[in-house]
Amino acid sequence: MKNVVQVIFAIGMVFLFAIEGNAQRKGSGFGIKAGMNYNTSGKYFKDAGSIWNDPGASIGYQVGTFYKLASYDIFLRPELLYTHSKFESGLGQVKYDRLDAPIMAGFHMFKVLSIVGGPSFHYSLNEEFPEVLEIESGKKIDFGYQFGLGLNVGPVGLDLRYERVFNDQKLTLDRVLKREDSFKSEQVVLALSFQF
Repeated sequence: MKNVVQVIFAIGMVFLFAIEGNAQRKGSGFGIKAGMNYNTSGKYFKDAGSIWNDPGASIGYQVGTFYKLASYDIFLRPELLYTHSKFESGLGQVKYDRLDAPIMAGFHMFKVLSIVGGPSFHYSLNEEFPEVLEIESGKKIDFGYQFGLGLNVGPVGLDLRYERVFNDQKLTLDRVLKREDSFKSEQVVLALSFQF
């Protein structure tokens, strides 16, 4: 719980400094975003059959807000998002809901294209796994990274990003034989944003 408070405090401080010191800068401001994500467990060959049979089973969504702090062609963009993700594993569908807080640093190229990357913090709200799995739980906070491209026309933006978490989620596949496996959540995110 102490880590959650520290992450929320750090994000809050970034927002306060951004608002206070740079409210008049061109390109800075609050915005909203929403989009869809395509998820996998990172076990591409194992998941390929499930994805081939029903590609829609791995599509989730995200909604949230951001603040973009811009200075010339470089910017910092902390975001706070609600994310619902799901993917098909060989043993059934995995679903999870979480709060995501990516902090993207980026730069603009050719006035409409941007390249971004940075850390992403995740707080798990809910996880649903197939009944045949035993999950090593108790870990609510996770860290990862994102990188991608953005297309910006005026206040409207379209982002395409890749995201991956650093830590494996450990699974026990068979309660009798205690065969263990793990996966790393990965997703490709396509989102539309509007900056005020």
